[in-house]
Amino acid sequence: MNALAIDCATARLGIAAQKGTSLIHLSLVTGTNQAEKLLPAIDAVLHELSLAPAELDFTAVTSGPGSFTSLRLGFSTLKALTLSHGIPLYGIPTLDAAAWPFRKSTEAVLSVLEAKSGEFFYAPFLREQKLSEPEQQNVEAILKTLDPEADVTVCGPGATAFLEAVSQRTPLYALHSLGHQTDSAETLLSMGADRHAGHKPPLADYDGPNYFRKSEAERQHEARQHN
Repeated sequence: MNALAIDCATARLGIAAQKGTSLIHLSLVTGTNQAEKLLPAIDAVLHELSLAPAELDFTAVTSGPGSFTSLRLGFSTLKALTLSHGIPLYGIPTLDAAAWPFRKSTEAVLSVLEAKSGEFFYAPFLREQKLSEPEQQNVEAILKTLDPEADVTVCGPGATAFLEAVSQRTPLYALHSLGHQTDSAETLLSMGADRHAGHKPPLADYDGPNYFRKSEAERQHEARQHN
């Protein structure tokens, strides 16, 4: 399998490439310099594997929720590669990718990603099944969806912040994390491989990220319209 994956849901970019059984994973905390660093990082991992873009079987990217800027950057980069070489691109929901390593867990799994104003994107999972589509809520609203007596594994880029917020409100919930996740780039390779082997349709040319919320510019425009 030859593949390239980008986790672009947050300011920490994850780039993973695989050629046969060889795999390279690069994680970058880029801040506001994502556009400057992404292409050199992709070139570096492909060069290290002696892997040309035309040799890729597929590419994969986090499709949201996540940072508007990061998601747009990841999509535009891999779509350019797809159009140039006819490579299928698979969009994988951010929270699904974060929960995938815990798919065999007998506990409930809560995948979370920080939003704005103290809120989180979240989605619950149980034995490989996503129980509901992602929503954005504050901590109190999310806790109301959980059984306070059940053990829950919290995962995703927002896991640490979510557990800290919960501990400040109530220590009664049996929530825990199994370690810090930097990014899901390697997981995207595995999930993309499953889709490719199963002949699942890749993203169409017109498909874009799923932000799950409106951008700040859109909200400001709507506010002006109502005034």
